[in-house]
Formats: sequence, C-alpha cells, structure tokens
Amino acid sequence: MLKNKQIIELNENGIGWRKQLLRQGLIEFDIDGEVAVFSSTLDNFHADPADRFIVSSAMLNSATLLTADGKILNWKGNLKRLDARK
Repeated sequence: MLKNKQIIELNENGIGWRKQLLRQGLIEFDIDGEVAVFSSTLDNFHADPADRFIVSSAMLNSATLLTADGKILNWKGNLKRLDARK
C-alpha cells in the first residue's frame, strides 16, 4: 500500500523486501485477539486501526518500534520507538 501511494520506494516487490528484512533480523508479531483488544485501550491515540495494531503489538511484546510515522512518534504513550526518518 505504501509503495502504491508513493510513500516509500522499493526496488523489488513486497515479498522480496519482507524476506530480505527477515534475513536481516526483523521480527514479526502476530495480530491476535489480545493485540486487537489492547489496541482499543490506547489513550489519546488516533483512530487508524492498522497503527493501533502495530503499536499494540510492539507494546505487548516489549519491542522497540522503528517508524517514520509522525503520529506514532509524537504520541505520548509508553512505547519504545526509534525515528526512522533520521
């Protein structure tokens, strides 16, 4: 989606990009019922459900989220995050 909206630029298709990141150590987390329910409890967070799932997954797994999303970076919640824009 982000590639189609020209928000990010990829030199290959999404499947190849994902496989490359997994080889480099990216960890994926499943979106399960716990993540879905927790996402509805985020205080003062915007309404985008995808962002809520991403943030909730990171928080529930005590992971640091690498993101360039300004709304996530500026949120005051208890989330470990790194700014990917730098």
